[in-house]
Amino acid sequence: MFGASSHARFAWVVAVVQLGSLAAAEKPAETPVVDWTAGQAADFRYQFLDRVKTTELFHATPETGTFSHHGHLAYHRGVLFAAWDSHARDENSSGQHGMLRYSTDGGETWSAPKALFPPLADKVPWSEANQSSPFQTSQGFADIDGRLFAVTCVDKALADKVYRFNEVSRIRVGFLAREVQAGGALGEVFWLSETAPAPEPGYPAIPAGDPALVAKINAYFEEPANLRQLLFKPRQHPDSDDEHRMTEPTQAWRLGDGTWVRLYRNQGTVHARSRAEIEDSRPRRHYSSLSFDNGKTWTVPTRTNFPDTGSRANAGRLPDGQYYVINNPLPMSARQGGRSMLAISLSRDGLEFDRMAVIRFVAPRTRYEGKAKGGGGYQYPHSVVVGQSLWVIYSVNKEDMEVARIPLSQLYRITKSSHSPRDTNQH
Repeated sequence: MFGASSHARFAWVVAVVQLGSLAAAEKPAETPVVDWTAGQAADFRYQFLDRVKTTELFHATPETGTFSHHGHLAYHRGVLFAAWDSHARDENSSGQHGMLRYSTDGGETWSAPKALFPPLADKVPWSEANQSSPFQTSQGFADIDGRLFAVTCVDKALADKVYRFNEVSRIRVGFLAREVQAGGALGEVFWLSETAPAPEPGYPAIPAGDPALVAKINAYFEEPANLRQLLFKPRQHPDSDDEHRMTEPTQAWRLGDGTWVRLYRNQGTVHARSRAEIEDSRPRRHYSSLSFDNGKTWTVPTRTNFPDTGSRANAGRLPDGQYYVINNPLPMSARQGGRSMLAISLSRDGLEFDRMAVIRFVAPRTRYEGKAKGGGGYQYPHSVVVGQSLWVIYSVNKEDMEVARIPLSQLYRITKSSHSPRDTNQH
């Protein structure tokens, strides 16, 4: 269990580095502190949400593909959309592309899975690839003037490191987008750029998008609340104040005084020269960054005491104003089972997260081999509130995709006590 004696509390008392002037929020006299206190009660026990309804969106098979990951949800015009990335076998490999399902009846039934974006290269297993070919990483959805657009990032892997051993060596090709209509129809695919990159041999060319629409979509993702999570390349994100590599920031949330907050996944010291050194240096804690000028500049990421295995996390707000973070809170590596628990932590002020409950725990065995599948579990969550429920999408062992429907009434009952937050009104 988590306790004050087993987790050192790391205060945010280091100097805050600001790179620009203040605009939207006045810099406070004391630096805000993200503090996870949910597991520090003497009688702490895990609370399990027992009214969670799960639905399998995708079941991996050799015929359909055995890698699925990077889920996103959106609710638009009464329709719940779910997107994720798929490959025949391996993560971040040639031909990886987006998939889509949607529900028009509140998640009771779902459409058949279909390609959200076409693959831009042959689906070649990573171990068999003899050249760098494009693959996609979903960036979710954007609501532009009442129209919903799906967006994905297209990268190619680099054979050699660019700056240092601890980096993701990729080169950015660009971003693709297309409209997703309420009935499930998909618009034409286009590049979010002025000019279109050349296609791979044997694959059709994709045009650049309308400049006005491209500008609106790009501006959407520059807003603090909409910053892209799953971007990877050398020096994609700033290093922390203790010289660790940061990646996969959560959605940013805004405090009552206008300050924006976001958490980062820690990927170990920037001075590591081997994977073992990276793993040994990871503190299994989130790092935080603040913006006092509406997202124009951000403070250097600093370590918090918020436990995290080292995986993508998700953040948002409930209708009653509470803030939440969904992550894998077991402070151990994925290979040791760190991603086996998916939980939600709650905060009333956006800084102190004093309650936590488990959404999913102990995943089934991984069925298929594949790149980066060493640690199974429920991972890479994304969420959206629809009506009286919080919907959460996640991958299971990077193979299957599931969504969980959680009654808001049960989340509102989570307390600091050790009993399960049962909802007697739900059956």
